Amino acid sequence: MTTPQTKSEFQVVAEWVRELDVSAWGGDRFVGAPSREEGRLFGGLVIAQAAIAAGRTVDDRHLHSLHAYFLRSGRPQVPVEYHVERVRDGRTFTARRVLAVQAGEAICDTTVSFMRAEDGIAHQEELPAAPPPEELRDAREVFWKSEDGSVPPLWPFEVRFVTPPDAAARAGESLQAQEWVRVRSPLPDDPVIQSAALIFQSDAGSFAGIERRYGCEGMVPKASASLDHAIWLHRPVQWDDWMLVVTDTPVAHGARALTLRQFWRRDGTHVATMAQEAIFRREQKPPRT
Repeated sequence: MTTPQTKSEFQVVAEWVRELDVSAWGGDRFVGAPSREEGRLFGGLVIAQAAIAAGRTVDDRHLHSLHAYFLRSGRPQVPVEYHVERVRDGRTFTARRVLAVQAGEAICDTTVSFMRAEDGIAHQEELPAAPPPEELRDAREVFWKSEDGSVPPLWPFEVRFVTPPDAAARAGESLQAQEWVRVRSPLPDDPVIQSAALIFQSDAGSFAGIERRYGCEGMVPKASASLDHAIWLHRPVQWDDWMLVVTDTPVAHGARALTLRQFWRRDGTHVATMAQEAIFRREQKPPRT
């Protein structure tokens, strides 16, 4: 049997796409295959599958926004059911509500909106300054090596960090985190899968802005989690090149932090914007006696 370490990039991405997609389960119900990860179920997978389930009930319209509330932690290796409600089918906009259910309990409530293509106003800011990805190295080889020098198994996305991860910015440095991301092998030419892949990746590393301000030391992983997640796709998604991801957290209070992420194509096209609120707890040191 082929081990994860020896799989090609094409195999890794193809297997991930099969796991990402959902299966029809009768009516407007779908089911996602059990995740093989450990610990908590990755929220990005849940909302990406919710987007796919909603997209399978819509024709001739592109996904332009998604809003999700994470209700409780999901468990890996347990299938997730997606119940789609057809909220509205208008001339221009289509709305779907997707309730993700695992073992009889709701774990995520998502609203997905689709739009018919339309001409209109258009503008955007310029691509933020960043070194090109060719001048950087795969994070697996630089930041994620084990003490024995081994690297983790291939992930469907390759990440090349502009700003180092898991570390607070030094004095005078920008508090924004930057990274280049690409899919390691071409995705199917399916707009629903292309959009879902970006939604999935939007939740991966979403704490980067918080870590850029505070670092990781003293963080309590089990007590830190995403509360809700919103993403707007400004233009059709096509994973055929690198995307620059810029992450910042402009405000935090009461252990809750707001994160903003922007996704840019290398050619300067602003593809998507994400907003997420997360609970972020630090270790409480006992008082001195």
